[in-house]
Amino acid sequence: MQFILESQAKAEIRMEKWEARMDRVDARMDRVDARMDRAKARVDGMEKRLDKRMDAITRLLHQGMRMLVKLETRVTELAENQKELAASQKELAEAQKQTEKTLKAFIASMRNGRNGR
Repeated sequence: MQFILESQAKAEIRMEKWEARMDRVDARMDRVDARMDRAKARVDGMEKRLDKRMDAITRLLHQGMRMLVKLETRVTELAENQKELAASQKELAEAQKQTEKTLKAFIASMRNGRNGR
């Protein structure tokens, strides 16, 4: 009987040690869980900041594209206006040549002094 009591006492001591170990393991697991929660919160915060930055970059790209479209439209208008100006300059040059020719003829007629005779 003594042997059975001693075996039971040893078994209870072992059980108490295992329970103490389990308590320490549970405490460690709680600390790990807390660390994981903090890490998850940091990751969530970083993801939110990254999302905000990506949204800002997207808005910048859209604004830049709008600006490019406006600039392209203005360049096209400038090219058309330049073509019109070149055509006007050609017309003006032709008119100036005609005026010069007429003026030379008038001056030549004045030198002769015929006065229509």
